[in-house]
Amino acid sequence: MNIFSLIRGWVEIPFRFRTLFWGFVRNDIRGRFAGSIGGFVWSLLTPLANLLMYIFVFSVVLKMRLKPMETGTDSFAVYFLAGFLPWTAFVEALNNATDIFLGRVNLITKVAFPLELLPLTGIIVPFSLNALGFVMYLVYLIFKGYFHLAWLWLPVVVVVHMVFSLGLVILISSLSVFLRDIKQFIGVALSLWFFLTPIIYPLSMVPEKMRWIMKLNPMYPFIELYHQVLLHHAITWELLGHSLGLAAISFIGGVLFFGRSKYAFADVL
Repeated sequence: MNIFSLIRGWVEIPFRFRTLFWGFVRNDIRGRFAGSIGGFVWSLLTPLANLLMYIFVFSVVLKMRLKPMETGTDSFAVYFLAGFLPWTAFVEALNNATDIFLGRVNLITKVAFPLELLPLTGIIVPFSLNALGFVMYLVYLIFKGYFHLAWLWLPVVVVVHMVFSLGLVILISSLSVFLRDIKQFIGVALSLWFFLTPIIYPLSMVPEKMRWIMKLNPMYPFIELYHQVLLHHAITWELLGHSLGLAAISFIGGVLFFGRSKYAFADVL
């Protein structure tokens, strides 16, 4: 089977098995709030509380200001959240990836179904739940006068970001079946990765001779695209092409590894 057939299979599976797929999604969401009195309400209150906290700390207490010509805004909170909210969805997806197969051993070994549905669920759920906070942030931007027609590019940026994240989720979840220590490695790696990504600082604050190193960061073009579309009201074709290339490499790499290793899952699990 060639790579194009594999990719087509991944695209078709959630549609062919849509009832099962959305069943996994609903169960995953319910499982996150199981035993909680507030239930799904917490998925609204938590991002709202975080949003208000960041705005208060950075804008009112610390009164941090940026140069609009460089960042598209003079508000540190606005700049920070434009990158931090997409990063949060990305990190949650990768942190949960290690348990996608290991956490469903009984299901995988007793029920026959396309295993591809599990990584797909693992990307849809965190991005959907974190989208609530992102929508609140967009409402705040509209209220502050940041809305622009360039925001029409936002769905494209989100989809490319999700494809890139999906490739890593597929790879990590597959590797975790064979390497159980990868969960600890992912936690450490994501902590370091966060500070190497221009989220809490713009690239202009990095010494010029070191900026090329920062641009090697795979998350750099994605975070910058969010900043560009939301705050600069423009999009750079070079960054978009860079992101598309990374998304293709991540997804194809993850799919190929999964395709070669999934037949050994039953022996290891």
